Amino acid sequence: MNQNILVAIAATVGLVTGAGGTYLATLEPKVETQAISKAELVAAISADPSLCPIPKVEAPTEAEATAAYRKAHAASPLVWDRNDRPDISVALGQCDKTGSGPGVACMTSIKMSPEARPIDRIVGFSRSASGEWIATIN
Repeated sequence: MNQNILVAIAATVGLVTGAGGTYLATLEPKVETQAISKAELVAAISADPSLCPIPKVEAPTEAEATAAYRKAHAASPLVWDRNDRPDISVALGQCDKTGSGPGVACMTSIKMSPEARPIDRIVGFSRSASGEWIATIN
């Protein structure tokens, strides 16, 4: 066969292959999925709540938080009279997992005595190896 005919055949085959590939690449995709409506999503989660788990944060009770805070306060180097310990009470607010270490951080309302004004502050709590709650006062 002539050299020119072979080149023409190869160019034609290449052109047809390229055009076919371009045609296949630009075809409209089939829709195999569809969006779920909000009502369907709410119904599915209501039927099986494990589809959308809510993380549970382990936090101390108010009695455990009060005991841990009293212990941390007594160990503070800023306490000058170790014999005169105030009647501290702690009311817990919202608690959330800490981002910087173990345990939880809770919004607390602390009263140093029954007639004192409450002090709102964030206090960290974590469990010790013995299972006792430890307070971290910032």
